[in-house]
Amino acid sequence: MPKFLSDEWFATIEKLTKEAGELNIPKAMKEVVVNLYIETGEGEKAMCINGGLIAREHAKNPDVNMWMPSEYAMGLLVKGDWSVGMKGYVARKIRLNGNMRKLIPLQLYKPSRELDELRKKIEAATEA
Repeated sequence: MPKFLSDEWFATIEKLTKEAGELNIPKAMKEVVVNLYIETGEGEKAMCINGGLIAREHAKNPDVNMWMPSEYAMGLLVKGDWSVGMKGYVARKIRLNGNMRKLIPLQLYKPSRELDELRKKIEAATEA
């Protein structure tokens, strides 16, 4: 089982995403690009959420930049716990800059059945 944010983890994410087929990603999620700067014990890891999908590298023109510790990224991206984002922001563990209006619709975000199934497969394939 690959460790969260390792090269093997990203390769697993790419494979699972391709195998999943059509994910019916909600419009609000498709229309936002977020570069993530994840703070780990091994230094900062770069990744992004582009069109609702996890990608290994930063996007060239993100709507939002987000910095957070790895435990918050694990809660949001792998466990699907969106409350982690608000808790981290309020506790000043998550920092943001950019076009925040693009994030507001995500407060009402409900994943499609297909996207939630993919998230569960990602969670099952991830070592914390």
